[in-house]
Amino acid sequence: MKHHTIKSAMRPLLLLMAITLSIPVFAGNNPLRLKSGSLTPLKDNGGKIFCEIDFSKCRGNRKPFEQHLIEDFDSSIEEFNREFPTIRKWFCERWDDDIEKGPKISTDESAPLRMKIVVKNCQMGAKSGFGGASISGYAEFYHHGEDTPFAVIEILKIFGTQMKAPVAGYLGVKQAFNDLAEYICDLIYHN
Repeated sequence: MKHHTIKSAMRPLLLLMAITLSIPVFAGNNPLRLKSGSLTPLKDNGGKIFCEIDFSKCRGNRKPFEQHLIEDFDSSIEEFNREFPTIRKWFCERWDDDIEKGPKISTDESAPLRMKIVVKNCQMGAKSGFGGASISGYAEFYHHGEDTPFAVIEILKIFGTQMKAPVAGYLGVKQAFNDLAEYICDLIYHN
């Protein structure tokens, strides 16, 4: 009988250990994966790159993004659209700081290179502030005038954090985009 009790008591502990070990830990690791192509054209190119951020395919909590904003975060698409320029600005400024020898962000759509970030999932986090915002999706890189990307990066999941603590809402999304720029630049130079 004692043997059965010890064995039963160990099950929750083993389950907890299995779950803990299966959760990816991205501290120090890059939450991006090169899905196809080569990032070589971005390494020493200098020049300019146009950046497009696309939320048209985005979902949140398995709902259309606009519905997620309204139902889960007491926000609206209008408020998101007001915040979007700052989200983009945080990404672009971090990119320009981190790219070193590569292309700087341009507002000119005819720049020699184009980066299209497609956000497939954007979680705003909890209204209470518990649980941070996150983004996932992919980034495609094109030469000007071409329809086929020369590289595609998968964005597994990037959390909005400050000082390693999760941040919800628009601040969390801005921080996730800020970190995305750093992660892409890191992937460019280490791939």
